[in-house]
Amino acid sequence: MKYRAEIDGLRALAVVPVILFHAGFDFFSGGFVGVDVFFVISGYLITTILIEDIENKRFSITNFYERRARRILPAMVFVMTICLPFAWILLSDVALSKFGNGLIGVSLFLSNLVFWRQQGYFDESAELNPILHTWSLAVEEQYYVLFPIFLILTWRLGKNRVFWMIVVMAAISLMLSEWGWRNNSIANFYLAPTRAWELFAGSIAAFIVQKKGIQKNNFLALLGLLAIIFSILFYDKNTPFPSLFALVPVVGVVLLVLYAEQETLAAKILSSRAFVSIGLISFSAYLWHQPVFAFFRIYTNQISLDWFIALVLIIVTFMLSYMSWRLVEKPFRTHNFSNKFSLFTLSITSLILIFAFGFASKQASIGAEYKLAKQLSQNNFVYFQNLNERRFMEGRLFYSLEPINTIVVGSSRVMQINSKTIGENIQSFTVSGASIEDDIAFGLEAFAKLNYQNIYISADPWLINLYNRQDRYKSVNKLYKYWLHHMELNLLPTRLLVSRLLESEGSMIGKSLTSLRSSLILNDENMIPNNAEVEAYAKKAYDGSHIYDESYVNQSDDVQLGFASLLDYSMDEFQYDDKAIEKMKKFVLFLKEKGVNVTLILPPYHPKLYEMMENQKPIFLEIEDWYREFAKNTGVRILGSYDGNIVGCSENEFYDGMHPKFSCMQKLFIKVNK
Repeated sequence: MKYRAEIDGLRALAVVPVILFHAGFDFFSGGFVGVDVFFVISGYLITTILIEDIENKRFSITNFYERRARRILPAMVFVMTICLPFAWILLSDVALSKFGNGLIGVSLFLSNLVFWRQQGYFDESAELNPILHTWSLAVEEQYYVLFPIFLILTWRLGKNRVFWMIVVMAAISLMLSEWGWRNNSIANFYLAPTRAWELFAGSIAAFIVQKKGIQKNNFLALLGLLAIIFSILFYDKNTPFPSLFALVPVVGVVLLVLYAEQETLAAKILSSRAFVSIGLISFSAYLWHQPVFAFFRIYTNQISLDWFIALVLIIVTFMLSYMSWRLVEKPFRTHNFSNKFSLFTLSITSLILIFAFGFASKQASIGAEYKLAKQLSQNNFVYFQNLNERRFMEGRLFYSLEPINTIVVGSSRVMQINSKTIGENIQSFTVSGASIEDDIAFGLEAFAKLNYQNIYISADPWLINLYNRQDRYKSVNKLYKYWLHHMELNLLPTRLLVSRLLESEGSMIGKSLTSLRSSLILNDENMIPNNAEVEAYAKKAYDGSHIYDESYVNQSDDVQLGFASLLDYSMDEFQYDDKAIEKMKKFVLFLKEKGVNVTLILPPYHPKLYEMMENQKPIFLEIEDWYREFAKNTGVRILGSYDGNIVGCSENEFYDGMHPKFSCMQKLFIKVNK
């Protein structure tokens, strides 16, 4: 295809704002749209190449994948390899485990799926993930795998029909993204189905250019350029993305592709030497910027960067980018560097090595949750984000805890119950999406260790739902099975299982890798942050309750946006789970027999969400009545209500639709339901 210098200039317009956004320059608050610009460019270029190859009967799927491998893999593998020693030396065990997961995702072209499950792109902690940016490469790689196959299978239907099929798929994907940001914003951001329309926009432009050529229209080309600049300067992390808002930069790129003929003002700007030079190294610059910023932030233990430091890091990024472009990217893109067979062999070998590095990183970080638990026993709080909460609870039960009379078990909906809430020292063993299995495992292991007199149990609706799909307890399945057996045989829980579990934790390979990593770190105790400088989005207090930072507490987002998905959280379908109910009954009666005072907590929902429950899912109201009847029949106390108004909580006393703030939970303990 004919070289278009303005496309390289567009790449510069894409990568520079992304770098400035991650450097922390507020003026470029919408810099993340640079990724969307890349998507449209990729869709345009790849589709143009495929159409021309197919029409000229020279298309080869192996040749296509060879070109993609030459373009992407050498630089990506090079940067990932350089990141590895820094990760092993600088990252905490928890962060190294996430890093390992990310590397495995990179090797399988699935890192967007990995990060979807781990953290939001705009979370404060995302700035500390050295390879988070590879999510966009995964989306493109998935497109590269599937789109050529789609064209080959449908081309015989006619070029015009294929074009309109792409238009329809793009429209469906756009509508899906508009639905997605309202119902699952993190999945919407990372996953290919809600991003495909941006790539398809480039594909649509390719069909039009291939048919009509590049048109000359100064106004439309300049409008496209201004649309991209507008979104970079005026969008921010609170802008729903991707959504209809993303049409502004995406349509802007399409207008440039269609109408920025080389004589137009927009094309002349983008074709300037400065823009083209940056565009040529844009891929390497994108690969390097996130590791450079992330490792520096981790090393200095701060997220905010001084403007001078940020500029220095940007210069370092471009120096590394030029080096890798000149020494890695460019040589591999020349066909005389290696033949097709050796290239594929090298590519597969490199991906296997990346996978192996990821696996080794996970093995070296085995026991991360337990080390974090040990830190918690020695500090007022530690960071508690994106790790296996249940393994962390096992660790907490292994290390020393303050003598207490009261514990709390249940889901994140009662994580704001802490010592101040109740007015006495407590220990919280709450985990996200707790099931009755979690309550049994932690409730009885804690009793064996602490011999508490009072327990508060979160009475969440999904606890008694047959279709709740809450099976995360399986990561502590041995602990659950151990105490289920003791409970059913009515044995006095006096022996701790956790100590034996921790002693047997990890394979010989894992322990060897952990030992190797420890030898690289001067002070392993400092590898887990225990102050408020880094990753302050969500922390665990000593008693287990959550402490949220001001950016979350004072969030300006409309909490009602996610209400629809919260109605379905573990409650898409409902049927009473007889086995779960029986377990709950045995658990409560077993504790009562041992002299424990049992209290069920009905954590309130946001008043507006409760109104939706009344109108759309009255099963929630029925379940609350069921819990009250259960409490009456088993002779235990029950506090609270799903109705936030009954508890006395105002709308601004909720983090979102289902998580009440500390002030709301205080009211729950004052207001005892009659």
